[in-house]
Amino acid sequence: MTSNARTDISGGVLRHDGMLWKPRPGTTSTAEEFIAARAAFQAIAADSRWNPWAREDRADEWGRALQLMSEWQRAEPDHRQLTEAEIEAQWQQDDEKLRHELDAMRRRFERDRGHYDADRAVSRLRLIELRSRLSLDQEELAGLRDGSRFPAMLPDRRAEQIATLEHDIGATEGEIATLDATVGDPETVVDEHGRLPRDRREITHSLYRIHRTTRVGELRAQLPELNANVNAAENKSQRAACKKPLAEATDELAALVAIPPLTVDDMCSECATPMADHGWVAQRTAGPCPSWPGWAARLEKVRAMMERAAQPKQPALEPVQAPQPLAVIESGLSIAEVIVRLEQLQKAHPGAEVRRGRANRWELWPSEQGPDT
Repeated sequence: MTSNARTDISGGVLRHDGMLWKPRPGTTSTAEEFIAARAAFQAIAADSRWNPWAREDRADEWGRALQLMSEWQRAEPDHRQLTEAEIEAQWQQDDEKLRHELDAMRRRFERDRGHYDADRAVSRLRLIELRSRLSLDQEELAGLRDGSRFPAMLPDRRAEQIATLEHDIGATEGEIATLDATVGDPETVVDEHGRLPRDRREITHSLYRIHRTTRVGELRAQLPELNANVNAAENKSQRAACKKPLAEATDELAALVAIPPLTVDDMCSECATPMADHGWVAQRTAGPCPSWPGWAARLEKVRAMMERAAQPKQPALEPVQAPQPLAVIESGLSIAEVIVRLEQLQKAHPGAEVRRGRANRWELWPSEQGPDT
């Protein structure tokens, strides 16, 4: 607040934010305090729309702001507060407007259901998937060319990988061009319910907000107990065991709280995940969208392999010696890492099969139908 505000107040009226204000009789707060309180109120209210816990965390500040704001009133000569009847009438108008909008949306959905094209819908998802893959390959190619990716790689090996990526990128760009001609504008492709991608993103945005808010609440409730467990530990071993879940919960909470406000346009239209979190690098993303056709096919392939591995096998009656697996897939890997490993092993041992091993491992063995080739 500047000194001009004090001068305005001495004249009885403060102009702020395009409105006129004056202190109520008996008010002791200054114009600076009123403006600061109003700014704090607006900031907390805005923050609460994405982080609902903000009002609880800043309850004292919120209360002080409300108290100071109540000491001031509007000063326009023709200004008056709406009556309860006028407020109720406004609410009814808002409700009626919302009903009309929802009715129009339902009619649009019903009309557009007839425009659903399953092949075009799948092509749209494949197009999105390929564009994501192309972005990753282009990033890797740039890193190989300038030496920032795997700087210790031998020149011949680098040249080989560059050539492979250039070939893959060319093939991807060709498929994208074909799909572009088939799909047209991806935002005009309706699903079997007549909903556009934006309609579905509104749903996934709401689901994402609910999940984030719920999970933050759960973690905030858990932390005091997890801290108490650490403090109550009787020895170093127990303390270490208690610190692990505390650290995991603390890190997860910090990551969730740090997520900036997201809009509908930031979301995937097929699942409650921000599009920025979709990709192939497990350490940086949540992975490809399960609805992307190529990735969905790979997931289904792995699921089938896992189901076959889980089927009970008849033990050998008289083993001559303890057989050894062709390869072992350790537990604790991400889905993306498991898929990549399985694809590598399938190329090396196309006739092999996956079995459950010791210590939650998956083991690759020669097929019982014949020798591995």
